Amino acid sequence: MIKCCKKINIDKSSAGKILFFLLLAILFSISGYAQKPYVIGPEDVLEIRFWQDNSLDATVRVTQDGKIALDIVGEINAAGLTTSALEREIIRQMSRYNSAISQTVVRVSEYNSQKIFVSGQIQAPGKYTFEVIPDLWTIINEAGGVGELGDLGRVLIIRGGENAGEVEIVNVSALVTTGRLNELPPIYSGDTIEIPRSPAGLPAATLSQSQTLRNLFYVIGEVNLPGAINLEKNIDILDAIALAGGPTPDANLKKAKIITKAGIGTQIKRINLRRYTDEAISGRVFIRPEDVIILPRRSGGLLGLRVTEWVAVIGGISTFILMADAVGLLQLGED
Repeated sequence: MIKCCKKINIDKSSAGKILFFLLLAILFSISGYAQKPYVIGPEDVLEIRFWQDNSLDATVRVTQDGKIALDIVGEINAAGLTTSALEREIIRQMSRYNSAISQTVVRVSEYNSQKIFVSGQIQAPGKYTFEVIPDLWTIINEAGGVGELGDLGRVLIIRGGENAGEVEIVNVSALVTTGRLNELPPIYSGDTIEIPRSPAGLPAATLSQSQTLRNLFYVIGEVNLPGAINLEKNIDILDAIALAGGPTPDANLKKAKIITKAGIGTQIKRINLRRYTDEAISGRVFIRPEDVIILPRRSGGLLGLRVTEWVAVIGGISTFILMADAVGLLQLGED
């Protein structure tokens, strides 16, 4: 004969406590799935504290190759680890030299590895860092909002990282005014957000709907008037660069690029403009709607200054300055 299990009597008070702790455990589990722990990356600044020996406390910056240096133990790989994983690794290595050290706390004080760049017609262009990179509209507002001459109908996202050089053109204005913020493309570390100048250089608020919806193309990089330009018939790449004020003295004419939308992706065509003009190429390269022309900078041009330094020299062209550091499209070698 099989004996039945004992009946366990649980009073209402105990049952309530059990239910409370079960619900609490579920909530912690859900929140854990909702937000993954931050992963440390290059250039992050970490504060490391040792409760048993404050003399070992340190504030360190993660190097480009992902390491930090601490007294006693030397270099430790930090990039790719969460703060809790790095804590365990530090204690593991520290215990070899001092078994009394059994606890440490790692805190990220600067999230420099999660960086994006905002440039063009924006109130506060520059580099922005985040613990969690927000959506495109939030970033634009974080940078002070669009400038008076900015065109939110043709915002460029120039991808960095593994997809460096890919360009997306987004009608932010339409998505925001119709409440479709969930359709904004995600922004990733290393991306550049470029707010172009509105057509004809007029304030966006004064443009008619037909004007803002005209065919546009974009010329950025080493030209005198970078930004959006109305597309007329039969404009080739030389016409386009002329409409953008012509090349600067530091333009690398051998390594021009045209980025063209192709279905859901993009195509990049590289053109040696010196050959294009010198050899009178019969097959002209015509510009299409939403093309992006990039005229890079010769490395070593303008007395060898980095692209982020010569903004103070030319004082007035903010477009594409920060994109160069993120994507490396401007410094492509000597002629």
